[in-house]
Amino acid sequence: MSDLYTDFAADYEWLFADDVVGSSPVPGATSSAGRDLLNAALATLAPGAPVLDCACGIGTDALAMAQRGFTVTATDGSSSMVARASERLAASAGQVTVLQSMWQDLPGRLTGRFDLAICLGNAIVHTGSTPAMVESLESIGDVLGPEGKLIVDSRNWELMYSSWPRIITAPQVRARRGLRCTCLYIWTIPESFDCPCQAEIVFLFEDQAGELSHHRYELTFQPFGHADLRKAVEAAGFQITADPFDPAAHSYAIMARRA
Repeated sequence: MSDLYTDFAADYEWLFADDVVGSSPVPGATSSAGRDLLNAALATLAPGAPVLDCACGIGTDALAMAQRGFTVTATDGSSSMVARASERLAASAGQVTVLQSMWQDLPGRLTGRFDLAICLGNAIVHTGSTPAMVESLESIGDVLGPEGKLIVDSRNWELMYSSWPRIITAPQVRARRGLRCTCLYIWTIPESFDCPCQAEIVFLFEDQAGELSHHRYELTFQPFGHADLRKAVEAAGFQITADPFDPAAHSYAIMARRA
């Protein structure tokens, strides 16, 4: 994955409500599908246990886990996201290590072994293919301890391709630092999983003078089905332990442990 988020990282926080990107987030707040699995997994860990957020984005979940008392390593493939995460996590420097790393490079970059690894925020789709997904998941598994667990989430691409949404708007307008913002996804979805889909993410800003501006980003995704992710997780050497998949839900998460 190239750094798809070079400029997007600066606006990324506007995708989330204040309580998600604030100073005291809840673990899993960025993933409605993965929140319950994550909190259940954290409840089984010893205080100070080593955990890995290997798709940390701007650091929201890493911060939440550090505030819960865990020793957190936060990585992301995007240098821009890592820079934002480093700013957000600066106050927790004693409990959080932040570095840029692609998933396949994790075994060579990290010397410790983790009790839990999370890959949330629909990040795994950026692998781009099933073989690359398996390779990435294998690398995540290589940095887990013998009883280590993995939680990975995904957008429900089967629902997307069956419902063909064109425009999806944010649930509310958000106000921060003298700006009001709403965001929308404009989707271009083909008829088959054989073809990738494109999302145009548009942030509409209104300043205190009422003047409007916008930022626009284009992302391309190669979709996969729920069964495809399950097979990739198992092919990477994991045993799935929880999979509360709902075909009608917009996202889902899977928890697994090293086989």
